[in-house]
Amino acid sequence: MYHTVVMTCGISLIQGKSYFSVTRDGQFKDLLPYRELQKNITELTADLEAQIESFIEKSRMYLRDVSEHRESICAEYSMINALKKQKKLTKDVKVTLIFTNTIGGLVCEQLLRLIFEKEGIYVNVQYIDMSVSNEIDLKNQSANYLKRLGDALAQGDPDTTCFAPIGGYKILTALGYLVGSFLHYPMVYLHENTQIVVEIPPMPLGIDEDFINNHFDLLRKCQQDYVEYVELAYDEKQVVDKYPALFSREEGLISLSAFGIFLFEQKNYDYIFQTKFLLSEQVERFIRQNRHHSIFIFGQLYELVKKLKSGINIDDLRHESEFERLDNKKLQFHLYKGSSNGRDVFRCTYKYNAIKKHLYINYLWLDHKKYELEVVKGIGLYTSEKKFTDYTDEIVSRKRK
Repeated sequence: MYHTVVMTCGISLIQGKSYFSVTRDGQFKDLLPYRELQKNITELTADLEAQIESFIEKSRMYLRDVSEHRESICAEYSMINALKKQKKLTKDVKVTLIFTNTIGGLVCEQLLRLIFEKEGIYVNVQYIDMSVSNEIDLKNQSANYLKRLGDALAQGDPDTTCFAPIGGYKILTALGYLVGSFLHYPMVYLHENTQIVVEIPPMPLGIDEDFINNHFDLLRKCQQDYVEYVELAYDEKQVVDKYPALFSREEGLISLSAFGIFLFEQKNYDYIFQTKFLLSEQVERFIRQNRHHSIFIFGQLYELVKKLKSGINIDDLRHESEFERLDNKKLQFHLYKGSSNGRDVFRCTYKYNAIKKHLYINYLWLDHKKYELEVVKGIGLYTSEKKFTDYTDEIVSRKRK
């Protein structure tokens, strides 16, 4: 049974043959100027706002009639009603409604909320921008929609949460199914004639880490900016051609698609794409002097970020607590206990800004004896080393060579 239903919504509630329609003959006809409803909410005038308030107040008087006209209210209501009939909803169901940022969306959100809440359904509402007239804006807005949808679905468990693409632009349905599948949530569809709910299970989707490691430079380039397709290497062009869901093409320019952006913003991958590595002079100098260990060092830095972003309290991230002689009042950095490559051990002091996603590496050791002698004196922990340099590009490119 579903406890949470996430819906994309249109304006069927107030158009066509619906009970609250402003376009058919009836008690609500012409209460709202239908042509104005497609406009962005920023174009809402004082006069139109007053008309909306009047419409909503009149609608309140007819809420009692909803149960008598269940199949002619709107698609969103029909979906919830059908799920109830088929005993697929829990008693304390929560519905998240996603509307496009239009005047019609504003009207339907207010009225649909009243209808659902009258039946004891908890309602949460989100608005998204969706401009189908500009290709670049559409991609960015689609990526934002996918993130919002993913966050909304993540409020519930896949076993008790479903995605119902009811209204809005068709692109919301197509992209929504991709996100739902990637996050393992089912999609539900209502057959209008029979009022039967069809459940579509998630399709197995995923990108393994080997794919990211092998094509990291291309993915990072396309995440940061548009790149010329003709300037890509042969193997990069093959990747772009083979995985069209991940890339967007616009007049010979390549970038990550809306789904690609969403995918690599997920917790599984954002340690790779969003962290900025800032190294002190000591660390930068140490790496220059130990180039033959750079792959090991950079791999350990990635492991550090993965652990930091896992949200799990790992002792290795606060290894300074194992040294009783350290003065906690003087500590400015944490101590990370990394792995060994069979000969050397990885130890570093660091500070992580989770908001900016900046990782500051203050001091680095590979020699265990030298590390044990220095760390008990607070070296690398009590005082910040000189000048930190952004080493992100160097690290991400060398790690994959």
